[in-house]
Amino acid sequence: MDRLQLPASLDASTLSEWTSAWVAVDEAVSLAIHVPGNAFYRPIALAALAACVADRVDRGLPTLFETDDPGSNVWRYMQRIDFFGALGIELPESFERHPPDGRFAPLVRLRDLSTARRHADALSEFLESQLPTLAPSPARMARFVMEELGANIVQHSARPQTGFGLAQAFPKLGRFELAFADRGVGFAASLQRNPELAGRIHSDAEALQIALAPGVSGVGDPRRNMGFGLKLLSSFSDHLGADLWIASGDSVLHRRNSVGSGRMSTVLATPRWRGTWVCLDAPIPQ
Repeated sequence: MDRLQLPASLDASTLSEWTSAWVAVDEAVSLAIHVPGNAFYRPIALAALAACVADRVDRGLPTLFETDDPGSNVWRYMQRIDFFGALGIELPESFERHPPDGRFAPLVRLRDLSTARRHADALSEFLESQLPTLAPSPARMARFVMEELGANIVQHSARPQTGFGLAQAFPKLGRFELAFADRGVGFAASLQRNPELAGRIHSDAEALQIALAPGVSGVGDPRRNMGFGLKLLSSFSDHLGADLWIASGDSVLHRRNSVGSGRMSTVLATPRWRGTWVCLDAPIPQ
């Protein structure tokens, strides 16, 4: 059995490094993933890890989780957000469960549109708790964006069984994070399904930038998907002054604040990710 030792820290900025390690074991006939007891993991990493494990399970490749300390904070955290439950893994719990109370929206597998809608409702309640002063217009935009991100996985990834969403607030850090990930076909292949874009996209980096344009979709029928989800996500991140990462294939787009209080987007190369991942890391107003 092959083993993958997870690092003590996983977040959006280090996910590319972890992706390289995952590629090396992705085809292993059987795999044990070791979670260190001193670890601290952010939602984007856990959504991406769940997508990877679901992908292996879908291919019939056994994957196990192990830890030296089942009483550690990280192991309990993964249980509290339903990380193992969302993957269909049953583990004994050594703590008393309490309602999320707006602190997080549990990890959910986005198999169908009804699940995407329910998850968007949970994320909307989460945002209402974390951003009580958010004006009605951006609040409505956020609810639409959350459902669109889930619907994109269901309608465009071709592998919704590998799609997950999650949110978590970190009050001590003054931040909250929303994350989506799947192991589907990725933006480039999805956009090529649109007859107007077929043959016009030559790289994953180009696909990411085209996907952020308003009205662009991987489905030619506008009645099915208007194609505004990612553009509105970018606008929402600008409104909050958040860090936004969108990755697919061998490229990742990072939108963030720049010198002079402006906003800038950078597209960088990354170890190839089969599918997509999206992360919004935003400040909690004090």
